[in-house]
Amino acid sequence: MLRLNNKGFTLIELIIVIILLGLISATAIPYYLNIQKEAKIAVVKGKLAAIRGGLELAHAKILASGVNTGPTGDNPDWPTLEELQFNELRLSTRPASLIGLRIVRSDFYSTEQNKALPLCNLPDQPPGIYASPSGVSEKSMTDALANPRLADESAGWAYYPGNARDANGRGVDAIFYVNDDRQLTDNVDSADRRPSEW
Repeated sequence: MLRLNNKGFTLIELIIVIILLGLISATAIPYYLNIQKEAKIAVVKGKLAAIRGGLELAHAKILASGVNTGPTGDNPDWPTLEELQFNELRLSTRPASLIGLRIVRSDFYSTEQNKALPLCNLPDQPPGIYASPSGVSEKSMTDALANPRLADESAGWAYYPGNARDANGRGVDAIFYVNDDRQLTDNVDSADRRPSEW
């Protein structure tokens, strides 16, 4: 006599497996989404570092030129807001060797104002900044030093061009930061720092 040995999963076993898979995915998905958020923040931090590096290089080249810098000169120590928006030194008062100097290398280079810098695409941007993620707005020293810096949603980046002077008449450091520092924001990094503190 032939006996068939048909073995399979019972309905209870299948339900238990489905429940376990649901629990695993419920804990894994938020972790995965957090990794995505951290990756986007890391990209913006990298772009921010590149822009700051470009500003420092342009500043050094401007000072090295020795032409009309300082409080009474017409060749500002730091790039102006307009120059930053076009990503090149373009003032007619700059030395000929500096005109056309790109501030930061970028795949997003453009001859159009506020489209020349890398895009600032953070996970949780308000509508105003999302509409212009490569735009740059000018801030005063007071704005730049405010804590927290409150975004007015006019642009993705904010820039203070170092117009204040030290005791020797030199421009103080220019400040460039991500213009997204609302009181309630998801754009804080793993150290709980806001974008303006990066």
